[in-house]
Amino acid sequence: MPRLFIHFTFILFTLTALSGLWMRLFSFFPSSTIPYTNVMHAHSHLAILGWAFIGVFLIFLTLFWKSIRQKRQAIALMITIFITSFLMFTAFIYQGYGVYSIIISSIHIFTEYWAALFIYRQLKQQNNLPNTSRLFINGSLIALIISSIGPFSLGFISANGLRNSPIFDMAIYFYLHFQYNGWLYLVLIGLFIIVLHQRRIHFHHSLVKTGFWIYFAALFPGYFLSVLWGDLGSYGSILATIGSIGQWIGVLALVVAFKGIWLHLYKQVNEITIVCLWITFFLLVVKSTMELGLISPTMAELVYQTRSIIIGYLHFTLLGFVSIFILTQYQLARIIETKKILVQSGIIIFLIGFLVNELFLFGDGLARWCGFGSLPFFSQGLLAASVLLAIGILIIWLSFSRQKKQAV
Repeated sequence: MPRLFIHFTFILFTLTALSGLWMRLFSFFPSSTIPYTNVMHAHSHLAILGWAFIGVFLIFLTLFWKSIRQKRQAIALMITIFITSFLMFTAFIYQGYGVYSIIISSIHIFTEYWAALFIYRQLKQQNNLPNTSRLFINGSLIALIISSIGPFSLGFISANGLRNSPIFDMAIYFYLHFQYNGWLYLVLIGLFIIVLHQRRIHFHHSLVKTGFWIYFAALFPGYFLSVLWGDLGSYGSILATIGSIGQWIGVLALVVAFKGIWLHLYKQVNEITIVCLWITFFLLVVKSTMELGLISPTMAELVYQTRSIIIGYLHFTLLGFVSIFILTQYQLARIIETKKILVQSGIIIFLIGFLVNELFLFGDGLARWCGFGSLPFFSQGLLAASVLLAIGILIIWLSFSRQKKQAV
């Protein structure tokens, strides 16, 4: 597989980090040239549609590259994802939500459809795959397509004068829910199962299958957990409760099913990879448990009214669980060489940056709940975290650039 593809992913990851750093600098150096909201929209769209999407697709290509017959299509698809992601980022920086950014974002969604079809067809051609991996990846593709209903509905909602109504925000949360809890969670677990299969590491397949069906069934009512602030009545609360409990049970079943993999992994991979994987599953359990807590109306109201908690949760999910899981699978798939001290240093710096970021975001929310006001040195802490994250990513990228060229 062309090494250029891996550079593509690090370019988008770096741009995501640098735009996040740019946002933190606004607190100290306000700019009237480019509005904060433009940078924010560019950052958030690139994080999900750029870095996370292309990172997942790279892992898929790495695992199946030798058996992929339509290599030209794979190359064209990877280049298209990169170009549309970069242009979308540039358009949001230039004009925020406007004609160009909306058009390019729409093109990106159709590129996602293309990628989903490509992945589905490749899976059908594979005869030696665990059924559990097929379940998770096919389920993720369904969630990916469903998530696109959210962005496409925004135009209709705005055209009917409902831009400032709760329905507009509900459409955004619909998209985020099926991206975070649907597409990204399911596809990363599915790819991880394939990695374990290729390494001949066994686990409890029947429990994983049970966990999948419970989680996938709960995914749909679980959406209502994200919009309880919309006063949906008792039916909305019941659906949210069913969804959150179901997703939590599904995650726990998965974690229990994987309990036998650790001894085998210790024998096969570097310690830093084991640490990253432990952190990934720890974040997954904590994330699911936090969502379970939103069943409480009092807790839900506190969370929805505290911006730093919401931002903390979004970063906990995308920067924490998703990004660390992608980097972990880069290691497991031998995309990056973990024996080098340089890459280990980059990963550690990135993890420290993530920890500092979450401590300040959730710490600020807790301080506000307790009536102490904003956390001291809040802006400075987030700026320091952003610097650490960017440095960590750049060091990992530099380490990969120094790797000897090999068939990845």
